[in-house]
Amino acid sequence: MSAAEALRAARAAGINLGIDGDDLVLEASMPPPAAVLDAVSRHKAEIVSLLSPTGDGWSAEDWQTVFDERAGIIEYDGGAPRAWAEALAKLDPARPPYDIPPKRWLQFIDDCGRFIDDGWAPCAEALGWTPLDLFGCDRAEPFARINHAGLLWLLNGRRLLALAPDAAAIATPSGGTLKYRRCPNEPGRVLAWELSREADVQ
Repeated sequence: MSAAEALRAARAAGINLGIDGDDLVLEASMPPPAAVLDAVSRHKAEIVSLLSPTGDGWSAEDWQTVFDERAGIIEYDGGAPRAWAEALAKLDPARPPYDIPPKRWLQFIDDCGRFIDDGWAPCAEALGWTPLDLFGCDRAEPFARINHAGLLWLLNGRRLLALAPDAAAIATPSGGTLKYRRCPNEPGRVLAWELSREADVQ
């Protein structure tokens, strides 16, 4: 059980969790199940981190709530292929893999969600964009090796303006346009959700 799962189990058992500095504070109207308390205890530090606000004022739990709600509509309202919907729903905002900074991992997951929410998935699939073109990254250095990064990694909070069979247009903060050219797949690239699973077994 991950920290996020332990937190959800605690909430389902009627436990209210909060933080006081580095301490985890639990409140419940009745004695909670021992298994839930054990899971919360084992993941105390991670749960404190989940509940702590980031620089933008959102905690990882806030992000998790958004992603959980979004996962339910990815396939149906966003028109994403079922495999994409299931894989994206498994990305854990509280567990960034390898060299990816936590805030950058949260932004990547949010960008993936907005890509689906805005209806780009059916368009991308029709134009021949593969999952690696969109969600791929370098297996060994996913954050550092930008030349292996798929389109969604390069959004970084920016808006996707247009898609063509071989390129994409991304809005810049200054009002300009950044062009991303779709590249042939190279050895050493993996999908973001594969990277996440590999991090779990290390």
